[in-house]
Amino acid sequence: MKLLKSINFHLNEKELINIKNVNICYFACLLLVLLINIVLNYKESAHVWIEIIGSIIQIAIPVYVLVPVLWKKDKTGAIQMIKMLIVILSITWAFKLGLSQVFGISDLRPRGGTMSFPSGHTSGAFSGAIFMSLRYGWKYALISLPLASLVGFTRIYSLAHWPIDVIASIILCTISGFLLVKKYK
Repeated sequence: MKLLKSINFHLNEKELINIKNVNICYFACLLLVLLINIVLNYKESAHVWIEIIGSIIQIAIPVYVLVPVLWKKDKTGAIQMIKMLIVILSITWAFKLGLSQVFGISDLRPRGGTMSFPSGHTSGAFSGAIFMSLRYGWKYALISLPLASLVGFTRIYSLAHWPIDVIASIILCTISGFLLVKKYK
């Protein structure tokens, strides 16, 4: 608690406790999932581990978003998040299922396969992170934005996507967020 107070974000005591509890819950869930994966996949290489970590975080961020939405009983925020996810996933899959070819964008993955553009994992992660920062302020996004960036990095590092796939996903989420998310009052 003293560490959080020493970082002066101009938060009152109640906000500090809320952010601390949310972050503790988030990291506890993340560590539990990581431990389960370690037990189940202990023979895998580091390359595979990085991809697994990215996949876990991609799911954990939208779950992390639910905590303040439920805590604040923010029905409007829940509706905005659902709309944002529907729009982002619809556009992402429209491109993956053929729209990228209409625009002449290569959908070949670096390590082989298709449906590269845009990155679905990065879209999922950044949808939650962008929502948190726009709806509740940057203080709530201190955890989610770096973790979403880590998801993008893991997708490039594991050769699942080209950098342009990840960048396009981030741009898609940012534009969707500014169009669909309103600040919490």
